[in-house]
Amino acid sequence: MSLSSSLNIAVAGLDLSSRRADVVARNVANADRAGYARRSIDMGGPGVGVPGSFVTISRDSDPRLVLMRREAQSRQAGEEVLQSFYARLDSGIGDPDQSGSLSDQIARLDAAFVTAAADPRSVVGMTEIANAATDLVALINTLDDIIQDERQSADTDIGRVVAQLNSDLADVARLNTDIRRLSSGGNDAADLQDQRALLIDRISAQVPVRELARDDGAVAIVSKGGLLLLDGRPATLGFDTRAPITAEKSAPTQLSGLRVNGRDVGTTGTPSGIPGGALEALFKIRDDVAPQATSRLDGLAADLIERFEAADVDTTRMIGDAGLFTDRGTVIAAVPDPGLAGRLEVNERILPDAGGDLWRLRDGLGAIAEGTGVDASLILRYGATLSKQAQPSSGGLPGITASLAGHAASLKSIVSSERLAMDDRVAFSMISTEGLAAGRDGGQVDIDTEMRRLVEIEQAYAANARIVQAVSDMMNRLTEI
Repeated sequence: MSLSSSLNIAVAGLDLSSRRADVVARNVANADRAGYARRSIDMGGPGVGVPGSFVTISRDSDPRLVLMRREAQSRQAGEEVLQSFYARLDSGIGDPDQSGSLSDQIARLDAAFVTAAADPRSVVGMTEIANAATDLVALINTLDDIIQDERQSADTDIGRVVAQLNSDLADVARLNTDIRRLSSGGNDAADLQDQRALLIDRISAQVPVRELARDDGAVAIVSKGGLLLLDGRPATLGFDTRAPITAEKSAPTQLSGLRVNGRDVGTTGTPSGIPGGALEALFKIRDDVAPQATSRLDGLAADLIERFEAADVDTTRMIGDAGLFTDRGTVIAAVPDPGLAGRLEVNERILPDAGGDLWRLRDGLGAIAEGTGVDASLILRYGATLSKQAQPSSGGLPGITASLAGHAASLKSIVSSERLAMDDRVAFSMISTEGLAAGRDGGQVDIDTEMRRLVEIEQAYAANARIVQAVSDMMNRLTEI
């Protein structure tokens, strides 16, 4: 080997060692930065210092681990959305032993009937019945408000997520172009790949996606449901928010669905273009989960109204007159419109603040005049109908024979079971996601390993420097001769 060849190889070795040291320094400096994957230098061509040789910087990442992590994060994001809904509704219903809970309010009304029946002349007893009934209705109204507020929030969040997805897809397309230009020119594009990976992570939390490799480092993005979201040009997602959303509104006639490049796509069930992830969970809340919760709560409200509308309870009522509880002041329809729980009211005839009379609780809603005050039979029938074992007429509640308190307990049990199930699923997903995220998709930076590599680089640099010095000495000696 000639002196010039040796010198060229040694100088190339010095340059390679310098670049390796720079890569190690970047790895150590960014070890804790989100989205950063370990860099390494790859040699190509005949060899160091030989014409045709080249050096590239690669970003260490295992595509299989990336896919697994993103699927876990998507699943966790969707489950957390559903968990939040069930947790809020369950908290609103309250635990049976909790003051002010649904079960407690029903028990308080039952106790008020018993107390008032013992002394039917007592205005205090009548007042307690009216207050207990009003508080029970207010709680059921509040639970309906929670459900409708969750639907409205879900619809608003869908609009926000769709706008963010469009922005992120456009940014990924731009980064694809920049990465392609850098890669084709032999430049390092790893930092841009980090930015792109973070964007795709954010997209995947809303819609589970897969990356497809394209030329010069670019990628295409396809949803798990088969929607092509990006391949050169980004897709355009469309959605129209609605406000206000009421119980009777439903998709797709009154509420917007999801569009991709102007075409409607499925959002829940099978087939769905966006299975898993937070976006599908938001559609589930708006279109499935919340309406089902409304149906169950409406079933409880219908059972409450119908118990006090029974003909053998208050015989003073005329046909067509409302009972103690009403559908916004009227009798309940054979098939009530959705949202009955939000329309539930106490009959104004027994509310002094609304111009009613407390004595009607004792003498009857249809009584012409106040009675003697000694007959507690109507109050006793009120208490008996509250405890009567009956099946709910509405399909929202389980078809079991129970008292009103029993049906309320069934509702609580259903919601609590769903919340606990989501709590367990979220906890499992978090463990899975944290384990996969900790590995940085196979590109985790190990500081000890990087320090060992730095020592090896230093030794290689010193060896090449000695070769350069030796060649320099030999050439100086030759010129002296």
